[in-house]
Amino acid sequence: MTDISAASVVLPRAAADKEARARLAYLDGWRGLSIALVLIGHFFPVPGINFGVLGVEFFFVLSGRLMGEILFIERFPLKKFFKRRFSRIYPALLVFVIAAMIGLTGTYIGFKWKAALTAMTFTYNYAGILINRAGALDHIWSLCVEEHSYILLALISVVVTGRENVVRLLLVLALLAMANGAISYGVLGMSYETSYWRTDVHIASILLSAAICLLKADGHLPAFVKSQHVALAAALGGVLLFLDPVPTPIHYLVGVPLLALAVNTLDFAGGALTGLLSSRPMVMLGLWSYSLYLWQQPFYKFVDERGSAPIPMLAVVFACALGSYYIVEKPARGWLNRNW
Repeated sequence: MTDISAASVVLPRAAADKEARARLAYLDGWRGLSIALVLIGHFFPVPGINFGVLGVEFFFVLSGRLMGEILFIERFPLKKFFKRRFSRIYPALLVFVIAAMIGLTGTYIGFKWKAALTAMTFTYNYAGILINRAGALDHIWSLCVEEHSYILLALISVVVTGRENVVRLLLVLALLAMANGAISYGVLGMSYETSYWRTDVHIASILLSAAICLLKADGHLPAFVKSQHVALAAALGGVLLFLDPVPTPIHYLVGVPLLALAVNTLDFAGGALTGLLSSRPMVMLGLWSYSLYLWQQPFYKFVDERGSAPIPMLAVVFACALGSYYIVEKPARGWLNRNW
């Protein structure tokens, strides 16, 4: 009797572990797709669509889903949550900023310690538009938005009780941020960076995805959303809405919600889509994505503004990123998680 009971516990757990591993694989693949879009947009731009901007949105909606699961569904302890975020983000960022500040000295995109400080304190997305830009650090704006969203979502997880109240608040804040962007860009005539680098605008992508994640967990999404074709259709629709003829506010008012729906309905997608995302190349790109994200920016600037050959520059990006991942990011994260 004991053996049968033990087996009945082990088998569902094994099945659950297998399902979790498969889920993590296609979410890593989504991250891999995100960085692939960024690299294509920066080094091999396609007329009519900015794949770099689109790749950032793919990152944001994935982050919203993951934060929704971690903070509101799994109820991950906040102390451990922030330790893990720090161990993943900060060591590689610190090495990149210091190496770039030294290595780019004397070049047209060289920067000083004040710009470095805004990157290290996650204030560059405001300092870059209000004070001074540093081209090699321009990509840090999106990392700032993500870090700010961690703090806000963690605060909401502590202060707001009841899942329905959390969802309502996330949706209201997301809609306000989307309206803020549309007014800043479309009505007040602010530049793209001044409008959409700001956390009070761009956090909408993350909050909206987190809200959809919680609606899905509570079974409140419409039945048709569980179709295996919804994720692919929503992703394609979101991509099409980022085409250049479409007004920029529509990218974020309609395109981003479709991408947020897509990443949250991957669980219902057919094997073709999740199988592609779970493929080894996509998963490996996903694992390297943060280091690739950090190191691509200065080399992209030389390609975009100085006409350097993209293929050699991209090769250097991968060399730097792989060095960063295997020498800095992965060891530092493992050591900090074990010893801190």
